[in-house]
Amino acid sequence: MSGRNAANSRLPKHHDELGDHLNQILQHTQNTLSLFSARDLSQTIYSMAKLIDVLREHGGRRRGDDISDVLSSLLMNSDMTPNKELFRSFAIASRDKIDHFDARGLSNVAYAYALIKYVPEFDDGSNLVDHFAAQAAQRSAGFNAQELSNMMWAYATVNKPNALLFEAIGDQVVAREHLGEFKPQNLANTVWAYTKAGISHPKLFEKVANHIVSFGNLARFNSQDLSNTAWAYAKAGSNHPELFEKMANHIVSLDNLDRFIPQELSNLAWAYATAQFSHPKLFKKVAEAAIRSNGKFISQHIANSLWHTLPWALSTSIADIDAPPPFNDRFINKCVEKKDGFVIKDLSQLHQWHLWQTKEKSNSGLPVDLQERCFNAFISDEPTVSKLQDDVVAQLSYTGLDPKEEVLMGSGYRIDAIVEVNGKAFGIEVDGPSHFIGRSKSPLAKTILKRRQVPSIDGIQLVSVPYWEWDKHGNDEMKKQYYLRAHYL
Repeated sequence: MSGRNAANSRLPKHHDELGDHLNQILQHTQNTLSLFSARDLSQTIYSMAKLIDVLREHGGRRRGDDISDVLSSLLMNSDMTPNKELFRSFAIASRDKIDHFDARGLSNVAYAYALIKYVPEFDDGSNLVDHFAAQAAQRSAGFNAQELSNMMWAYATVNKPNALLFEAIGDQVVAREHLGEFKPQNLANTVWAYTKAGISHPKLFEKVANHIVSFGNLARFNSQDLSNTAWAYAKAGSNHPELFEKMANHIVSLDNLDRFIPQELSNLAWAYATAQFSHPKLFKKVAEAAIRSNGKFISQHIANSLWHTLPWALSTSIADIDAPPPFNDRFINKCVEKKDGFVIKDLSQLHQWHLWQTKEKSNSGLPVDLQERCFNAFISDEPTVSKLQDDVVAQLSYTGLDPKEEVLMGSGYRIDAIVEVNGKAFGIEVDGPSHFIGRSKSPLAKTILKRRQVPSIDGIQLVSVPYWEWDKHGNDEMKKQYYLRAHYL
């Protein structure tokens, strides 16, 4: 008998027997965890988490007679959440041996718990990832590229950003002479993690971007690497034109975008819209990919993807370039088909698209009944007036003007205040922090879109009062009034 056959002969042959056998192994494992080394724990936790991930990918199918059924019942609950008792016991054992974990072990365990989307908590109120973060921060120099990116991905995925850990890892990456060890996925996952966690590290983003730009080509970057990288830089407000140019040129050079799933196309469109990076050929490429997808892209991602493409097209030079006619026609048809499923945000965005098509491009737009729904949704939000706006309006009044607040225009846009100077009306937009990308002074695409469409459609000039300019004057009302007169009146 061969070794393989001998091994198979020792396995239980019936489903129930197999389940009992594996259950005994798990029980024995839990009962002897104190004997496990840190490496044993790391490998065991990682392997079981990967098993759960594979079982979830197959939908947790219960066929009643195979090993996947048995494993699913032992490692997961019926709703495909992990067996928390089992993984909490692993976590307790890991915490007790935490000083013995090397960088790879710390990374693998953090990655494993993120993979199964479970953060075990202990009786003292702490949790496993907090304990691991403290250790990892102290040993940041010992992480290789894969371990580093997996660790950061894990903390971002479970939404447990640890500022000390992210700062230590970021500083360690920046201190490296080069990033040659980092594969494209490592680079993409790292910047994605910092952005997802909401932790800023400008030097890290600059170093990664410069490294990517230095490549002769981006052939090793797959569709997910490209979309995640673009999303991360745009969302973080990290302005790096050379990086966006490099990625866009590479994507345009591809024969087609068939390898991009709809969400990746969505992320790309959103990223270039938010970063305000004009690349007409990329916009056309995405539109053509949407057409070739036979409507799948449009029907599944109208609000989330195409609608982040449109502000980009409208607020940059791309606005002068029409999407291919089949794209517009198919888009309108899909809008009509899906109209009952739109929420207010979707309808509001469609209204802006309709304005662009009919008022700025003289193209056909949405059917009348859908137009009305979109317009009503667009104007449905009750205006909220900030303290900043109140202050600006008050100072306008003190200068002798008579500002009208929250004026609803024919386009559906509301203007913060309208004043008349020498017989000409001006719209005053008080631009607070929420009107800009991240912590930058670059306006959001929707901010630029409003600045574009109101003068074009309503015929009134808009002027912006950015919050950082206003804040310079503190509580000095005379300086504020002088500022308004000097710059706007």
